Amino acid sequence: MKISPSILDADFKAVQQDLDSIATADRIHLDVMDGQYVPNLSFGPPVLKNLNYPVEYEVHLMAQNPDRFVDLFCDMGVSTFTFHIETVTEEKALELFNGLKERGVKAGICIDGATPVSALSDEVLDQADQVLVMSVQAGFGGQSFMPESINKIKTLRARGFKAEIEVDGGVNLDNVKLLAQAGADIVVVGSALMKQPTALRANLITQFQSS
Repeated sequence: MKISPSILDADFKAVQQDLDSIATADRIHLDVMDGQYVPNLSFGPPVLKNLNYPVEYEVHLMAQNPDRFVDLFCDMGVSTFTFHIETVTEEKALELFNGLKERGVKAGICIDGATPVSALSDEVLDQADQVLVMSVQAGFGGQSFMPESINKIKTLRARGFKAEIEVDGGVNLDNVKLLAQAGADIVVVGSALMKQPTALRANLITQFQSS
């Protein structure tokens, strides 16, 4: 299993130290919120673009009108840009996919905790490089895992989706094996990792990766 630690719970005054402590992860997960699609705010682009990332990083955009952010994060060098299907029409999603791929960035689409897989059309799944399944409601760290997300993963695979499935929300060492068995490729880990002392994180990352 690949692991993408979220720095949503990172210490604002020690973000770089937190990043350095998770250098053995497969990638870094950046949660970006606008205070509209979700009520919270997160680290803004001015902070994010001035950090030194030890591995590739992806953006999970929880914001209305995601096209406003494409140029900004593509210029930052993100590997994957993921936005919510709840914030766009199918036509807009496909348009954004094309624009991202032209920039050499993988295009991801996210479904929130309460959103069924049926919200993703066959056309969207055919073009997506990644589906991010939220196993909580987007916007808040430290929530409990929603078991129904396991069936969402299985449904995506049953529909023939062969690209990457990522799971975000309430992931820990108790449920990561179930996610792997269901067909997930990568998990976003927040509180279960980032609220632990920095000296323990490399070992925890190894445990997740071996699941």
